[in-house]
Amino acid sequence: MKFIIVSIFLFGSSVLFGQDSTVYFPYGKFIKIVKENHPVAYQAELTARQGDLFVQQARGAFDPKLKAGIKEKYFEKKKYYSYLNAGLVIPTWFGAKIKGGYDNNDGVFLSNESFTNPEGLWNAGIDITLGKGLFIDQRRADIKQAKFMQSSTLLEQQLVLNQLQFDAALAYFEWQKAFNKKAVYEESVENALIRLKGVRQSVINGDKPAVDTLKAAIQWQDRKLKLEQADVALRNKKVWLNTFLWQDGFIPLELDTLVQPLINDSNFAYSPMVNIEPLVNNHPEVLMYNNDIEITRVDYRLKRESLKPTLDLNYYALTSNSSYNVEDYKWGAKFSYPIFTRKERAAVRLYGIKLDQKNTGLTAKKAQIKYKIFSSFNQLTSSNDQVSIQETSTSMYRDLFNSELTLFNIGESSLFMVNIREQNLIESQVKLIDVIYKNQEANAFYKYHTFGFD
Repeated sequence: MKFIIVSIFLFGSSVLFGQDSTVYFPYGKFIKIVKENHPVAYQAELTARQGDLFVQQARGAFDPKLKAGIKEKYFEKKKYYSYLNAGLVIPTWFGAKIKGGYDNNDGVFLSNESFTNPEGLWNAGIDITLGKGLFIDQRRADIKQAKFMQSSTLLEQQLVLNQLQFDAALAYFEWQKAFNKKAVYEESVENALIRLKGVRQSVINGDKPAVDTLKAAIQWQDRKLKLEQADVALRNKKVWLNTFLWQDGFIPLELDTLVQPLINDSNFAYSPMVNIEPLVNNHPEVLMYNNDIEITRVDYRLKRESLKPTLDLNYYALTSNSSYNVEDYKWGAKFSYPIFTRKERAAVRLYGIKLDQKNTGLTAKKAQIKYKIFSSFNQLTSSNDQVSIQETSTSMYRDLFNSELTLFNIGESSLFMVNIREQNLIESQVKLIDVIYKNQEANAFYKYHTFGFD
């Protein structure tokens, strides 16, 4: 069942067929599958949704609230008291609260100030903060901080997806490297077998000594051993690659043994680095650090607000029927202020130090990211040159091997020299594969640090 799923999913949407019926699994398609289906990608999406919930939760502090209550006491057939009250409170962004309500109180032992007319008493008014809390309070601070947290969750999602694509890219490059090395050893085994058959025929014809057959056979066995080791490495790399292949985040997939890697030059196109400052300033880690600083800045501002005295005013218009008289109202005021403000001043200074520490940390973070971008770019530039150099060297080794093989076939060289030339060529081919992998790895590191993955 698992293999059927792989065939439908991969071969139907992500695999290409070459002219020789070779089945290719392109790098671009692989990355697309990882981005859209890997469980980590789903987890990153859930992380981003948390930011919306943070804001929704903070905005809940400004939701209008209905309230109602009733309290009565009866004893010895007397109604001691009955309190009935209901109301609506509407918080506003500017710290004021708009209130409206209804009271209906009566009873034998009710205090005079609590009495209302039989039809009850309506009130509507406002609570205003003029001192501490006028410009910012805990509710407004929570909203501001929640928005920064929302932004940080989106940035965290970018970081997770960037890391996922980087890890997946390295797994694909490892798979390609192992595949190419196996191909080199397959060719070497085939060449060694052809040479062994030729030597045997030459021995039969009397053109070469019998010991050359033993030398050729040993060389063939050595090549088969290297091929077996390369095959094990390839199978292990494919198993690692399969860990990145999923359908809908829940169904693991596997590559068929016939599938081969395919990387186009367009996958590694990059623009020369002109201005590094925008790359650093727009880096998600830097932006997250900025959000953290802004969250701390809101706390700092809230602590500074606590240095102000508390001065709260309220005013309510009253009416017991449909008519309204401006002379019917109630109002109040409340004032308080700690004389020494030691607690408040210490809190402000502590958050000031915390803010300075975070700003210093941001400077260090920018320097660290700038170094990583520069170093990865330098490594990428150097690895491009190394590939060109090694390609030239490999071409030269191939020419040497072909020349030595031609001399051997006409009897002017020995099997020993042919084996040396071939061994040099194989080592150069394997080194070229390693250098190409290093180039791909350097490209992935550059994209990782600059968030250049598509």
